[in-house]
Amino acid sequence: EWIGVEMHEANGVHDGTVLGVPYFKCSSAKGIFAQPVQLQTTGTRDSTIVEQTLRQAEASATALTLRVGQRVKWSGKHAGTVRYVGPVKFAAGEFVGVELDDAAGRHDGSFLGESYFECEFGKGIFSQASMLKALSTA
Repeated sequence: EWIGVEMHEANGVHDGTVLGVPYFKCSSAKGIFAQPVQLQTTGTRDSTIVEQTLRQAEASATALTLRVGQRVKWSGKHAGTVRYVGPVKFAAGEFVGVELDDAAGRHDGSFLGESYFECEFGKGIFSQASMLKALSTA
């Protein structure tokens, strides 16, 4: 699980958007992603809030297990079907490949010359599981 962080100074690497996918908003070069074990909260005035957020992020990561064929909603507004779950060559960690119902995507299931799944161009996205909500099957 990755956590988006806005740095106080411009020593980050993005503005909350990575590979065209907006995860959060911050000033240019102030955004980073880190794993919970990489973050230190002791000594900060917001350490209690940060600790709670880290626990919630870890709990949501373990609570959401996605499988190929499952219906999901991405960024709270775009429905689609999970087509791939696993590692990718362009980033560390596990990613979920989704074929969106509408053309709000960025690709056709292939990215940087590597094919992970197939769909119509403009309907494919890669996302962290935390950016997806499982839709009920009933």
